[in-house]
Amino acid sequence: MEGKRPEVRRRLGLVVAVLLAGTAVVVVLFLHYPLGKVTAWGGAAGVVIAFAVLVRDLMPGDRHAPRQDLASVADDLAVAVRDQWQAEAELRSLNDPYPLPVRWEPADPALMDDWSALCRLATAGAGWPMPPGAGAWADGPAGLAGGDNGLVETLERVPTGRLVVLGQPGAGKTILLVRLVLDLLARRMPGQPVPVLVPIASWNPAEQDLYGWLAARITLDYPGLAEPAPAGVAEARVTLARALLDAGLVLLVLDGLDEIPEPVRGAAVAGVNAALRPGQRVLLSCRTDDYRAAVRPPGGVEVTLTGAAAIELCPLYGGIVAEYLLGSAGGPVGRERWSDVVAKLRGSSPGAAAGPPVAEALTTPLMATLARVIYNPRPDEVPATLPDPGDLLGLAGREDVERSLFDGYIPAAYRPHPRHHCRWAARDAERWLAYLAVHLQRDLDGAPDLAWWQFPRTRRARFVVGLAVGLAVVRAVGLPVVRAVGLPVGLAVVFAVGLAVGLVVGLVVGLEDETSPVRRLRFSWRGLAVGLAFGLVVGLPFGLAGGLVVGLAGGLAVGLAVGLTGAPADITSAAEPRAVLAQDRSTFRTLVLVAGLAFGLGFGLASGLVVGLTAGLAAGLAAGLAAGMQEAGWGWYMVARMELALTGRLPWRFMGFLADAHERHGVLRQAGAVYQFRHLDLQRRLADRPETPPHQREDH
Repeated sequence: MEGKRPEVRRRLGLVVAVLLAGTAVVVVLFLHYPLGKVTAWGGAAGVVIAFAVLVRDLMPGDRHAPRQDLASVADDLAVAVRDQWQAEAELRSLNDPYPLPVRWEPADPALMDDWSALCRLATAGAGWPMPPGAGAWADGPAGLAGGDNGLVETLERVPTGRLVVLGQPGAGKTILLVRLVLDLLARRMPGQPVPVLVPIASWNPAEQDLYGWLAARITLDYPGLAEPAPAGVAEARVTLARALLDAGLVLLVLDGLDEIPEPVRGAAVAGVNAALRPGQRVLLSCRTDDYRAAVRPPGGVEVTLTGAAAIELCPLYGGIVAEYLLGSAGGPVGRERWSDVVAKLRGSSPGAAAGPPVAEALTTPLMATLARVIYNPRPDEVPATLPDPGDLLGLAGREDVERSLFDGYIPAAYRPHPRHHCRWAARDAERWLAYLAVHLQRDLDGAPDLAWWQFPRTRRARFVVGLAVGLAVVRAVGLPVVRAVGLPVGLAVVFAVGLAVGLVVGLVVGLEDETSPVRRLRFSWRGLAVGLAFGLVVGLPFGLAGGLVVGLAGGLAVGLAVGLTGAPADITSAAEPRAVLAQDRSTFRTLVLVAGLAFGLGFGLASGLVVGLTAGLAAGLAAGLAAGMQEAGWGWYMVARMELALTGRLPWRFMGFLADAHERHGVLRQAGAVYQFRHLDLQRRLADRPETPPHQREDH
């Protein structure tokens, strides 16, 4: 603190100098030059702007004291990551009835670097840490085979600590990475890198480097990392998220390369290579066929994840799936329902040339889990009331079985329960989820992230916003104009102005990109008090130029602006969609309050003889709403939500519906501040089903 006092004194002196000099200039202009009042108004405005900027930097705001080292920040982040994924693992019922056993084998050698190259990089690479003792690494790719919760050991056996996890759709790659993150955190020592699982579907490597995108995404998931990094440990004005990445304190666990658009997947692998530092570990997951097409395109540019080994998840044995389904059947009656299907499962084996379609389909954890939810009873349910699993035997091919399981999953997840009331009817829930799937597939090019702030700005939404702003303008200027020029001409002028303003606003805001809720604002009453004190002093030049009322209005505007401060966030807590929505709603209201009052009171008081205080406040409301719609996503969310609820496409309690779909029904999963469908293929099936209502398929 002592070291900051000279800087504070210097800036205080600068504030006083600016105020005195500006006031002197205003007085001279006002007293000695033609058009002095107009010129003085300009000078007064300049004084206020300079003063407000300087005072904000000196305000004793409510900011957290900067941390002294990044290691403590990493320890706090580890707490948030662990709590986040432990809660998600419980909601995904990983232990119900028990985790499906998974196995993996070394992937095709053509998809990775030669093992000898990995060893040379880890032992002789510039900037790499000292290698461990003899025997810590595998002798070759064959030593990477393993299963269940042994992925940590497999990663340790890779010389570079870089691993690609491959598998077929539904093979359990994401769940395996969740288990890996939790296992790594259980073994982590203070100050060590933190494993952070990040879905990379929204990364566009053609427009943004990996670290730049990661810093923004991690900040969204862990808002506390938006704070500035400690002085002296990072470049100026760098967030904690970027500082952790640059310091190598984040172990990157990148999930879902196959969810990035196909044309840029190879560029994404190259982008990861460009971002990696010497000795930095990384994990990357992808579907096997998609990864092969990305890194070994026929006739195209080949690319390899530098220094990475690769493993591939194996299909489940039919006998293992049979025991899993019987174990959750509820009793002898429930197990008997599976007898014919179990016979097919136990008679099949992975890798066979052909087998019963039901046995081929149920070789992935995803399909086995869907079958359990659809055909096995929950507590207090009677098995005879449920669909018969024997119906799967009559389907002609594996794809037919998978489609049947996808189609039956949502009705089963929302079927009435004897003890727990379901707020949403299965028919309605399926219709709403289908609309969301279409929105993701059509409006967002198949991206999996379901974010409330990315709702489409439809033509009707633009009309609603334009109408609201146009009415506010009419209210602000209507009466004074009518009084000045008469009723017929005044009404025509007011209508034309309101229509033009509303049309322009509606078109312009429709072209704006979706606002990401990363700003955290609140109103500080302490800041208001100090700001008003400074603002009244700043009102002096305004008062000389336009009178005491004008000076008071200028002072109030400065006080409101100074009172707007950043709200600190807790690094040990991860974001969740409803909390992000509440934060953004608070930001929206604060912006409306500050911009509306500052503009409205200033405009109304300063021009009271012309338009009146009421009209000024109406104009301020329009200005505040415009500022809120521009800087926060909540305003657009509310407009879209009301429109979609009125047309029956979404429920009125939309966020409650999403939370319920995640927490009670398992249809959605949560990835930080966004939701995703339980599986990308479920999203695609919902969007592409022939029975999806046509109005849900239209382009927004």
